[in-house]
Amino acid sequence: MGIVFFGSSHLSTIILSSLVLAGIEIPLVITKAPKKKGRGKKESSTPVGQIAMDLSLNLIEEDNPNSILVEEKIKETNVNTFVLASYGAILKENILKIAKYPLNIHPSILPKYRGATPVARALMNEEKKTGITIFLMGTGVDTGNIVRIKEVPILPFEVRTELEERLFKEALEPVLSVLMDIEKGKEIQSLSQDNSKTSYAPKIEKEECRINWENTSSEIEGKIRGLSYKPGAFCIFKGKKLKLLRAIQFADAQNIGRPGEVIDIQKNITVKCGEGAVETREVQLQGRNKMDAKSFINGYHIKTGEILG
Repeated sequence: MGIVFFGSSHLSTIILSSLVLAGIEIPLVITKAPKKKGRGKKESSTPVGQIAMDLSLNLIEEDNPNSILVEEKIKETNVNTFVLASYGAILKENILKIAKYPLNIHPSILPKYRGATPVARALMNEEKKTGITIFLMGTGVDTGNIVRIKEVPILPFEVRTELEERLFKEALEPVLSVLMDIEKGKEIQSLSQDNSKTSYAPKIEKEECRINWENTSSEIEGKIRGLSYKPGAFCIFKGKKLKLLRAIQFADAQNIGRPGEVIDIQKNITVKCGEGAVETREVQLQGRNKMDAKSFINGYHIKTGEILG
């Protein structure tokens, strides 16, 4: 069987590479257009674009996947199945109607966390589990009928980038299962989403990234995990942004200090919260590389009693 693959990010390459290894024919890959990066502002293809070129796959690099040109190129493949994974654009009706099975891989258990940042929001909301949903795309955002769901527990101390990568690896089995059923000519069963259980995962706004030390240690740990490693939850240390990349909560920490105060630097940087405290284990000061907390303590001479803004 053949599919048209839509994807752009590193997460997309996990799916694309595995589909190729599984022997799935991919006559066309569609990714976002190259962007200028680095000091020299040289154009660089997306991770998917780079993989597709390495594998000599037919490739379209286009920010608008709904153009007449893209539509014609898809029709030339004569495929009836799409697989979309972390592409970064919405397909419109003129493209969707080409495929009988326009499959989308979404890293949440739909209809929970529809939208752009499902993994970040799940961690920020202190969820204990999440999952992968394979669904048939429609004109709404993440509203199509569900074909497969796989629940996945969230591991203790796991941060967003780690959980995202694990979820896309977990998606391989259900995606291949659906594709094998299509190849065998089986009728694909699907269920409509229960809209009464809908929640949304909007994009992360800059102002959300700043830590409010008046919050509980549990809330602050969730924010740090949900925003690591990018864009990163931050506070202010001596006038500069200090990203806190890994931290664990101490809900029953001694009730000393005030919110934002550094109360211990024996091993890591422990900071008082509105309730409890968080022990920060990895940080990144503005303009510097990330480092473990002990290296930061030794290099920047942070002291107990200092207030992080």
